[in-house]
Amino acid sequence: MSVWLKILLTAVIILGFLSFVWFLLGSTAFFQRFWDVTGTTVLVSVGIPVLVLTTLFTILLIKRWTPNSGLAYAGLFIGLVSLTILSASLILSVNTYGWMQERVLSDTLKITADKKYEYRIELINLFQRNSHAQLYLKNISTGDEMNIPIEIQTKQIVGLGTKKYNNWVVLEPSVGAERYTLYTTKELGIPEEKFEINIIAKTSSRLN
Repeated sequence: MSVWLKILLTAVIILGFLSFVWFLLGSTAFFQRFWDVTGTTVLVSVGIPVLVLTTLFTILLIKRWTPNSGLAYAGLFIGLVSLTILSASLILSVNTYGWMQERVLSDTLKITADKKYEYRIELINLFQRNSHAQLYLKNISTGDEMNIPIEIQTKQIVGLGTKKYNNWVVLEPSVGAERYTLYTTKELGIPEEKFEINIIAKTSSRLN
């Protein structure tokens, strides 16, 4: 086997292997979620062919196979080009949201009854093992913004519809300085949860 062919096969094999690993990690958000319909389709139509061609070229490299005819060279060229194109497609199909970037769903921005704060709930990486929630607040008078972690049981949410206006939580003034009570609504699809929000300390605590 010539040196140039070894280099070419090695480069394409590495590309194929890395693209499959990238797809495997990216489509499962580093194993935080299961494959969806789109991911399964890409796996069958692109991922498996990449794996097959990468394995085939690895075998050829190990056996030091050398083309001995024009037809063999043509087949090798077609295979290399196909693997390169499929590998690129596999890489481009990966959605980095929920893994390298957080995927955030939020309800409609609302204002508290005392007109002090704008607020909304943000559901981060929903339908994944690493899902969690936080309350976004903006002080209307000062413009200061903050995010307060909320232990909403996001893993119990199995489906969430979105509309033009979404009202997943309600934030109401409570007794004490800068203390509020947050309620989840039926729109969130789970039993009502209630939390006390301490804005000064930027903390929340469950009330039920």
